Amino acid sequence: MAHKEATRQRNAGRRRGEPASPPTYARASPAGIIGIERTLFVLIALGAAVALVQLYLHARLAAAHGAYTSFCHVNATVNCDAVLMSPYGVLLGVPMAAWGLASYATLGFLLHRRRRSVAGARAQASLLALGFAFWNLAVAIYMAGISMFVIGKVCLLCVATYLLVIVIAVLAWRLAAIDLAPSGRPVLTAPRALGGAGAIAAGILAIAALHFAARPISGASMTADEVKTRDREFYDWYTTLPVMRDLPASTHSKGPADAPLTIIEFSDFECPACGMAFRDLHDLSARHPERVRIVFHHFPLDSECNPNVTTRMHRFACQAAVAAECAARSDKFWEYHDLLFRGQDALGREDLIAKAAALGIPADGFAACLDDPTMRARVVDDANAGGKLGVKSTPTLIINGRKVEGALGQPSRYEYVIALERRD
Repeated sequence: MAHKEATRQRNAGRRRGEPASPPTYARASPAGIIGIERTLFVLIALGAAVALVQLYLHARLAAAHGAYTSFCHVNATVNCDAVLMSPYGVLLGVPMAAWGLASYATLGFLLHRRRRSVAGARAQASLLALGFAFWNLAVAIYMAGISMFVIGKVCLLCVATYLLVIVIAVLAWRLAAIDLAPSGRPVLTAPRALGGAGAIAAGILAIAALHFAARPISGASMTADEVKTRDREFYDWYTTLPVMRDLPASTHSKGPADAPLTIIEFSDFECPACGMAFRDLHDLSARHPERVRIVFHHFPLDSECNPNVTTRMHRFACQAAVAAECAARSDKFWEYHDLLFRGQDALGREDLIAKAAALGIPADGFAACLDDPTMRARVVDDANAGGKLGVKSTPTLIINGRKVEGALGQPSRYEYVIALERRD
């Protein structure tokens, strides 16, 4: 009743057919409006700064061919690198962060134009800025869905972007309501809402279609010339890598012995970049089971079991490598290998025993094996074999004799290698 009475008093004296008084928040003071404007410009600047960081990381990751790991690669799930370097991290060959930077610049320009305009022109500029803010929000929702449900990773920098975009959209709405208040018009009329929603939906569908079309095709059907056309930089880099001879014997391998592509991996179970390489190689083997052979060698970045390194960068790496050798004694190496990489956050002694028990390996025997010096000697032998080949970091891949420091990074590059090494 009190609310109804307040409404009646507020509209007292209004003639029939006249618009109702605008909401209280629309009657903002000049100082309040200036505060909203300044906040918007600060948020836009922060969004642009985050986009610049993403662009920098994208450039570093692309240049290093997977050998670089950013500060935003926290673990197997919270991994900006995987999101930025996925096929969805670019649009029409341009990083999504660059498109985001352009959108912030456009929004800033519209707000600047609004500030310099008056009356109807100001309201029009404000509506344009609101529409653009809603477009950015729609793209953020789309990319969040891709990150979570398609890539399966969380990007902290992207989350920061999503939060900024949400707040910008809310403030842009508030500013539009203030600018439209003198005319008594609502922010969204039915035609305006339908037109804006339709345009945004069409834009998101276009982005999705371009992303889908840009997904890498199978290397089994590509030619070397097609690889050269699609990615000349990668083609020149890969084909000029020297081919190594006298490679170590294969202790742990999977895939056909006569596969046209053999990838020897020197890896560390605690290394985040190795976790990315594991997923890339796992997916590659699944896509091309008859064309790919994977050979695994230990190279823990811990001087306790690796004479080729001088620090104890990964203190659980030696123990995890020994545990993998113990699992191999029960013919469970690859199953255990997968468990280790899928659970890199749990590599303590009890965790290692629990993983073995999950595969049906007796806990008591496995625990005793962890202390067996012969198992550790196998790890040391692997590390020394890597040292002779000049391995210094993980992951290091030797692809048909070509040494690659770091993983290839983008799924498309593995497909390019399939094409370049194909025999048929």
